[in-house]
Amino acid sequence: MLQAAKILPSMTERNPYLKDQVGHLIYDYVLMIMGPEKAPKITGMLIELPVQQIKQYLGSFDALQMKVQEANELLKAVKDKKDNETK
Repeated sequence: MLQAAKILPSMTERNPYLKDQVGHLIYDYVLMIMGPEKAPKITGMLIELPVQQIKQYLGSFDALQMKVQEANELLKAVKDKKDNETK
């Protein structure tokens, strides 16, 4: 997460490369936490969050882990809902 400190000053909504920069920065961490099946989707979810939330999870590995778990729980809830609707 040391690389996060390098890009934090450029983290504004006006930065056209914000999502790419954050995605590249967090993908390996998300991959390590969730594995290759879920990492792309969860990374995509996390880069869509408001800039303030992105700054928070880039500031701490624990905060990133918490956001990854929240995203995973959301995906599971959506999947469960779809599964129940098709029964």
